[in-house]
Amino acid sequence: MKTNWVLKTGTQTIDCISFPFAFRTAFGMVRKGVEAKQNVSGLMKDIVILGPTDSRGDRTKYSYFAACELAKDQGLLQPDGQLNSREFKKKV
Repeated sequence: MKTNWVLKTGTQTIDCISFPFAFRTAFGMVRKGVEAKQNVSGLMKDIVILGPTDSRGDRTKYSYFAACELAKDQGLLQPDGQLNSREFKKKV
C-alpha cells in the first residue's frame, strides 16, 4: 500500500492513503477527546497532516485548523462542523 499522507500527533505517526482518510482520523481523535470531556486544545495544536512529497522532496504541512479549512473546501466537512458522511461513502 502506497502512503502519500502522514498524520502526526504529539505521540503517534499514522500513514494514510489520502487526505480524507487522514482528516477523518484526526477528526475522530478530537471528537473522542471532546466526548471524554478532555481538554483537546493541546491535541488540536499537536496534529499535523503532511501531504505527498513534491518534485523537490518537500511535503506540505497542514495544521488541524488548516486541514479543517481544506476539508470544508473539498466538501468533507459541513458548515456546522460535522463530517459529510456522503463524501466518505463515495467510491473512488
